[in-house]
Amino acid sequence: MAFEDLFGTFEYKNTELGSVAEFSYEVCVTTAREQSAGTTMGLDEHAMNRQRQYIENARARLDGLIDRPIPDLPAVHPLLFTTTQAAPEMISVDGKPLNSDAFAVAQMWQMVAYEMLKSNSAGLGGGMTSFDGTRARQNVTAIEQFLMAIESAADVDFPETAAPAATVGKKK
Repeated sequence: MAFEDLFGTFEYKNTELGSVAEFSYEVCVTTAREQSAGTTMGLDEHAMNRQRQYIENARARLDGLIDRPIPDLPAVHPLLFTTTQAAPEMISVDGKPLNSDAFAVAQMWQMVAYEMLKSNSAGLGGGMTSFDGTRARQNVTAIEQFLMAIESAADVDFPETAAPAATVGKKK
């Protein structure tokens, strides 16, 4: 599956879950546009602080979903909601992301959104099954651990190979 396949229009019945998936998608798009995405690697301290806030927010949202009972809504449960998520334009050189770390973090957030929208819980009236909740929590923890690895790695300078012609989207 290509990264672009994680985007499209999704139908779901669980508005609470849809809200968390939309949050994850917005983090994906924001990460793709971070100032750090224009550097060769890593995330600057401000981007890292934002990522920590995103993780804390995602965990609180997931805990709220997992801890509440699944509602019984026979009259309104057949409602379908849709969301359309478009692939973000990464800061790139010749169509390849300039900063592979920022791209990986953006990918991971979109995978959280995609997994939630494709989960069994997306078809519920609310709440989240324990299995889907455990998976979502693990995915957020994986992002946190990846960010810690990025943060602990030494900065590397690539002055001879860094392309000065980085762009967002297509050149006009």
